[in-house]
Amino acid sequence: MTRLVILGDNLASLSGANHALDMNPEMEIQIITERAEIGLVEEIPGLLSSWPPCPTHWISEMGSQTPEPTSKAVRGSWLQKAMGIQLAKRGCIFQLRTRIITISDDSIDFVGAGSVGEGSLTFDYLLDFCSDSSGQDQWYGAVCRSEDSPDTLRQGSRRDGTTEVWSSQVLEKNGKWIQTMIWRGEDPESFIQDQVELGKERAEAVIETIIQSASSE
Repeated sequence: MTRLVILGDNLASLSGANHALDMNPEMEIQIITERAEIGLVEEIPGLLSSWPPCPTHWISEMGSQTPEPTSKAVRGSWLQKAMGIQLAKRGCIFQLRTRIITISDDSIDFVGAGSVGEGSLTFDYLLDFCSDSSGQDQWYGAVCRSEDSPDTLRQGSRRDGTTEVWSSQVLEKNGKWIQTMIWRGEDPESFIQDQVELGKERAEAVIETIIQSASSE
């Protein structure tokens, strides 16, 4: 059985894991993250061009947070959580609260908060989605009632009657914000779709390598 280890728990890594399982259902996938849970830890941009942004079987039930066909935003952390839950249902193994110590050609040494404490994992393929965003542009986001939404290009309405807005400038304090956020990245408007496509692209590269290796044997 081919073993794929994925570092990081962002939308790209979750998309990559789901896409890899679509192409090779027998693959064993382990996702390693220092976080205590997938999603709901910090908010990420949730603006949508359409729903769903990926195959529906990648996403578990989201209840009242499930966008409607006309919705232009979703709570990003809830989407992340729903994709993580669905991956667990598909057999993906999550190593939470786990920090990587060293990486070699075919193994990883780690320390974690679980009963094992520390150990190593062997793998056939590795995808690293951990990236440093400190040098990227900083964006300011907020959530308000849809009737209070400002005139800004980067915004999207959610199913629950709120609107998510993003700006490259600090948002004025107007007493109408239900939640405020700070995020670093290229563009909050295309963030979700960009992450999905990145995950798919890198998963396909792994599967193509597996196919080529098998055909050369």
